[in-house]
Amino acid sequence: MFGAGEVVAGYTIDEFLGSGSSAEVYRVHRDSSDDPIALKVLHTRPNDRQRVRERFEREFSIAARLHHRHIVGMYARGEIDADTVGRENRSDATVLWMAMEFIAGTSAMELIPERGAEPDTATVVEIGGQIAAALDYAHSCDVLHRDVKPANIMVGRNGIGSRSVLTDFGIAQLLDDARPLARNGRVQGSIAYAAPELLTAQRLSPATDLYALAASMFELLTGEPPFPRATAFAITYAHIHDPLPKLTRMRPWLPSALNSVFARALAKNPGERYETCTEFTEIVRRALRDVPTPDAPPRRRLWRRRHVV
Repeated sequence: MFGAGEVVAGYTIDEFLGSGSSAEVYRVHRDSSDDPIALKVLHTRPNDRQRVRERFEREFSIAARLHHRHIVGMYARGEIDADTVGRENRSDATVLWMAMEFIAGTSAMELIPERGAEPDTATVVEIGGQIAAALDYAHSCDVLHRDVKPANIMVGRNGIGSRSVLTDFGIAQLLDDARPLARNGRVQGSIAYAAPELLTAQRLSPATDLYALAASMFELLTGEPPFPRATAFAITYAHIHDPLPKLTRMRPWLPSALNSVFARALAKNPGERYETCTEFTEIVRRALRDVPTPDAPPRRRLWRRRHVV
């Protein structure tokens, strides 16, 4: 991990923001007068360097072709030897780096209501609509994200009226190369939000991202993903076979119409889902219009820390 003040690929480290399964993210700058930039770095070893480089290059090349207000902006990429960036970092590793837009906020994970709390429905609807627009745009550019989930949605720190941004195109693919399995046979993506066709190695489509968006909004409204189970196998089985639980079972005050809306968005057969992500979120928005929550939304933990994936 790099410390404040270190220079990596010409960027000066300001602050460590967080880490995901394989990468670290920092807030950096080139010049003191510049706006902050997010720098994503990954230390690779000789035995996995080629595989990781291919994923990094795919993430950058696919995301960089997308220019949308609600998709993270990509600026530059490269690689350097670890022994050029500080004595404590010296090793036989190579540092891959990617400079991207810095979003002052945190992930939508912080909006998932805790037990006993109610969702902030206005914010959930707003975020859903913005990410739906981003996904429909990506699909128009023949890009599938394949890993839509609350952790990959950054939300600006002003709450209502904020800009939300879709991030992490690490397993994104073009529509004409929408293979659902990794080389080792494991499913790529987060199975809590994974469509049946992804889990069964079928051809993927924009409906696959729609399913993941609907599963994410289900969790943001109810506090749980559609199929909370104890094991990965049980979650996978439920996505493929089990009926979708009703939202009103967990939140009785929600409009009953939402049960059928989410049932269609999360249909087992992708051909039975809505045509676009925006069509789905617009129906959700209309259903929730003027529907009060039983209690005011709890004081959110949203800005206690910044989380970048």
